[in-house]
Amino acid sequence: MKEIHNLPAQYNERIHAFSIDYGIVFLSVLIVVFMYINPIIKFLIILIVWYMMNIFPSFIKRGITLGKLNSGIKILDESGNEVTLKTIHLRSFFVLILGFLTVGIYFVLSFYFLNKRIDKRSIHDLIFKTKVVYKDSRISG
Repeated sequence: MKEIHNLPAQYNERIHAFSIDYGIVFLSVLIVVFMYINPIIKFLIILIVWYMMNIFPSFIKRGITLGKLNSGIKILDESGNEVTLKTIHLRSFFVLILGFLTVGIYFVLSFYFLNKRIDKRSIHDLIFKTKVVYKDSRISG
C-alpha cells in the first residue's frame, strides 16, 4: 500500500468549511444589523466575529478554522510545511476584502476556479502560495 501525504482537499470539503466559517459571520451580520447601536460598534462586532472564526483558531493550531477542523482539512504552504501566522492573516484579509468589495462575486469565482483546477487551489491559494489539504494522509492501493 502506498501512503499519500497532503492530498488536496476537494471542492465539497472546502465549501463545507467555508459555509461553517462564513455562515456564522453572516449570521452575526444579520443579528447586528438590527441592533440599535453605533455603526462603528456594529462593524467592530462583525470584524471580531470574523477574526475569531477565520484567524484566531490558527493561534492554537496552524492552518485550521472551525470549519476546516470540522471538514478534516487544513492550510499548508506550497512545500507542505505549516503555514505562518503572517500568511494566514494576509490570506484571510485578502479573501474578506475581495469578498466585500465584489459583493460576494469573488467567492463564486474562487470556488469555480478551485473546482476546475486539478490541484484544487483557489485564487488566494495561488497568490499566497498555500494549499488546502486533508489533515490525515490518504492511503491508496
